Amino acid sequence: MKKHLWVEKYRPTTLEQYIFQNKEIEKKIKEYLNEGSIPHLLFSGPAGLGKTTLALLLANHLVDENDILIINASNENNVETIREKIYGFVTTLPVDSEFKVIILDESDYISPAGQAILRRMMEEYYQSARFILTCNYHNRIIPAIKSRCQEFEFKGPNKDDIAEYIANILISEKVKFNIDDLYKFIAVGYPDVRKIINLIQQNTISNKLTFKSQQNDSHDYKFALLEFIEKDQWVKAREFLANHLSNDQWEEVYRFLYENLDKSKKFKNREKWEQGIVIIAEYMYKHQFVADPEINGVSCLIQLGSI
Repeated sequence: MKKHLWVEKYRPTTLEQYIFQNKEIEKKIKEYLNEGSIPHLLFSGPAGLGKTTLALLLANHLVDENDILIINASNENNVETIREKIYGFVTTLPVDSEFKVIILDESDYISPAGQAILRRMMEEYYQSARFILTCNYHNRIIPAIKSRCQEFEFKGPNKDDIAEYIANILISEKVKFNIDDLYKFIAVGYPDVRKIINLIQQNTISNKLTFKSQQNDSHDYKFALLEFIEKDQWVKAREFLANHLSNDQWEEVYRFLYENLDKSKKFKNREKWEQGIVIIAEYMYKHQFVADPEINGVSCLIQLGSI
């Protein structure tokens, strides 16, 4: 067992350390900090992209720690929590700040009834409290809350920025690494930065980052699939996936193929790459309707291999 988790040890504590996904979001966040105030905010997007980290950085920069309330809505999501815990917090004056900040992590777990009560609080106590909501599923937040928030959709930072961030971690930990191997771990975990850091730590042995062939290991099929793509072994790829994947995993395969198709020697040709992307798009669309996702996925790989 490791003595510490790198994902926690190297969690950004300043905005300078934070990896923004684009310059527009970075500019807007810094404007809020210069003004010393924020509107209600809604951060949405997949797990591991830094939504909660950014919410904490903002809150800690703007207000005293005693004026921050953090609630994990995946655990505390009922009407009573909204009425009692949050209401009790927003109805008292800030300790040493102009306003209070309530961070509702995974707010898409809050029931519609709870969200309705939350919406009224956001409206009524705007002068004394600001809400920062994070969620994975944007569509689960009611329109009345969305209309009261400045929304930011998180998709995934630049891979080169992730590589630089993680390389600094490895250097700090005195770990030897090959940059090509580092990018392979990024490809497997992207866009989940938290997962990438965990994978890096798990595969650091005797202070060396090691990327091993995992074609016989179904723990994370993306390692094997990446290797098959790089070697243009499309028959082996479809056999491996057919033997190791459940039906609910096939949808993410198409996205992974889209992200990494250019790593294939064959698909470095622009014309062939474009043909491949059209094929992936076609089968990703069919995935929504087919009775057997495995047959659909295998058919996609057969077509990619035949180009």
